[in-house]
Amino acid sequence: MRPLFLLHRYLGIAVGALMAMWCLSGIVMMYVSYPVLSANLRVAKLSPIAWSHCCQLADEALADAAPVSDFAIEMLAGHPVLWLRGGHARDALIDLSSGAAIRVSPAQARSVAESYAPGTASAVRDLGLIDYDEWTVAGDLDSARPLYHFSLGDELGSELYVSSRSGRAVQYTTAHQRFWNWLGSVPHWLYFAQLRRETHWWRFILIATSVLGCFLAGTGLFLGVRQWLRRPPGRFSPYHGLTLWHHAAGVLFGLLTLSWVLSGLLSLNPWGWLESGSAQAERSALTGPAPSGAQVKAALRALAAHAVNASSIRSAPLDGQLFVMATGANAQRQRFNANAEPAPLGHEDLARIATALCSAQAPTPPALLWHEDEYYFSHHRDVVSLPVYRVVSRDRFATRYYLDPQSGELLAKIDRGARDYRWWHEGLHRWDFSAALRERPRWDAVMLLLLTGVTLSAVTGVWLGYRRLARRRPAGDSGDELRR
Repeated sequence: MRPLFLLHRYLGIAVGALMAMWCLSGIVMMYVSYPVLSANLRVAKLSPIAWSHCCQLADEALADAAPVSDFAIEMLAGHPVLWLRGGHARDALIDLSSGAAIRVSPAQARSVAESYAPGTASAVRDLGLIDYDEWTVAGDLDSARPLYHFSLGDELGSELYVSSRSGRAVQYTTAHQRFWNWLGSVPHWLYFAQLRRETHWWRFILIATSVLGCFLAGTGLFLGVRQWLRRPPGRFSPYHGLTLWHHAAGVLFGLLTLSWVLSGLLSLNPWGWLESGSAQAERSALTGPAPSGAQVKAALRALAAHAVNASSIRSAPLDGQLFVMATGANAQRQRFNANAEPAPLGHEDLARIATALCSAQAPTPPALLWHEDEYYFSHHRDVVSLPVYRVVSRDRFATRYYLDPQSGELLAKIDRGARDYRWWHEGLHRWDFSAALRERPRWDAVMLLLLTGVTLSAVTGVWLGYRRLARRRPAGDSGDELRR
């Protein structure tokens, strides 16, 4: 037993300090999350689309026979532009005033930044063209790089990032967010820019440290219970002083510590333990064949002829037919067909969607949910849209699909892997077991109490291990006990 005591003691110096950091940074993350530019804010900053002198496209910009997997129309620096992605995922940006393909210039990017500035445009300051920094390391920004970086010159210390490929704002941060994230998300996820860019090594280090954390928590729980069972009669613990505090916190919060480190490890889905199937096949079945360049051109002419009032229009094909979703003021959304006629989602559309999603089994009829359920829910700042249609397949895993009620687009797929992930990570790691537990301030009180206990266990363990390491070991010490 002595080697296990020694291993736990000295492993706890380094790994215990890391676990204490995870707890303290977790407290910060309860109140300040990693900065993200919401889609609603981005669209709210757009000007209404100006349809005058729009929308002829030359064949060199968009061939009639070319498949278009996705497109969107927005304003950029006073001009309507078309962003499109072809069948081979090649992005292009076209000025609809001239019909020519363009590249986003620094002046155009600056005009985007100025729309976010609460003060005068002259306060906006260009911070240069970058590939990565601490707030833009996420992989989903890879298609937007390089990024124009601007300071907005306001009291909040706001900074904005604009894609050089699409001209869209992709990230927004404030000085408050940046400061607290250096104490929260960045250390908690080891989200340091240079490390995060090396995805393989970043994952390896997180997995390795989490495995060591599981071992440390597991051995501590085992040794703590063992010593508790061997305690003198009438006492909770055989220890006293700071060692008593470590022992008591370890016994009371040891299982919780293990569950938190394990669930954090599972968030990375190591070795495919909670592998969830991709929803790409279902999305392809819903959209059907990609529209051609000729169809997109005809739809653009129809939208311009009807002067559809919107700030953003994007494609939303369904069952091989071209539809678009138009977002206007106050985030109001409306669906139009290729002739620019209103085309709200109907019962026949829903029936086709359900059949496409569950072709091998008879699906349950789509149900319109006005409230969250156990797999589709908001968690404080992570907000889901409601209402939403839910379709449940009759396969052995009862796969759930959640659909946008206006476009019919697939928002989420919950199969066996996603269901396991929901409970083993989101449930255990965030204590997100039910809507009642998520309510604040109840959730805050529970989490702060539990985090305090785990932090106490980790900090006392680090200090005891360091103190023993720093002083000369007394003669005859067996190392089998932690009294000193």
